[in-house]
Amino acid sequence: MNQITAFLIWTLSLGIPISGGADGPLPEEPLGAVHRVKIEIVAQTPLKADIYRNMAQAFQSRPEVQLVDEAPDWTIEVVTLTLQDPEGHPTAVGLSVIVLEHGPQMDMLLTLAKAWRYVVNAGLLQKDQPLEVGMRELLIGVETLPQSESLAVLSQHRMCLIPVQKLGDACRDTVFNFTTRFLGLPSADGQDQTSNVSVASTSPEGQSAH
Repeated sequence: MNQITAFLIWTLSLGIPISGGADGPLPEEPLGAVHRVKIEIVAQTPLKADIYRNMAQAFQSRPEVQLVDEAPDWTIEVVTLTLQDPEGHPTAVGLSVIVLEHGPQMDMLLTLAKAWRYVVNAGLLQKDQPLEVGMRELLIGVETLPQSESLAVLSQHRMCLIPVQKLGDACRDTVFNFTTRFLGLPSADGQDQTSNVSVASTSPEGQSAH
C-alpha cells in the first residue's frame, strides 16, 4: 500500500460530512434533528419587536427549529431602514436579510487536519522534504485558528422594500425561504408559498433571483 492509498483510506474512514448550500443538495437530517437559529435585528425598538414577534410566530410551526441566543447553527440578521412621509409617518420599510451558517466548514477543516496530522506523525511523508515541511506549517495554521461563533459563512443576502402593512408577510416569507431553501424542510402546510413581496437575493456565488 503506497502513501497516497493510505491517506485516502484514512480520510474516507473519518466520514467527513458533505455540506449543503443554497443552490446545492442538502444532506438528509437524522430523525428529530433540531436546527439552532438565532435572530438578530437592527431596528428601532417598536419595529424590532414587531419583526422578532412575526418571525418567532412563523417558526412556531417548525418543531425542527429552536430559537436560541447562543451557539447557533444559523443566524438570520435583519437590518432595517424606515422611510417616512413629509409628516414623519412611516410609509415603507427596507429590509436587508443576511443568512449566516456556523460550524460545518470549520468542523470539516479540523477533520481534515486530523487526517493530515496522522500522515505526518505516521512518517508517511519523507521528513524535512518540501511536502512534509509545508504540511506541518499548514497544520500549525489550521490548529491555531480561533473557534468562535463569529466564524460563519454567508449563505444569502436578500433585500426588499415593502409597505409598512406588509411587514408581517415579509417576515413570514423570510422564514419560509430559510426553512425550505436552507434547511430543506417541506412547507408547514404541505403547499408551496407564493410571495407578493418583491425581493432581490444574492448568494456568495454572485447569483441573483427575484
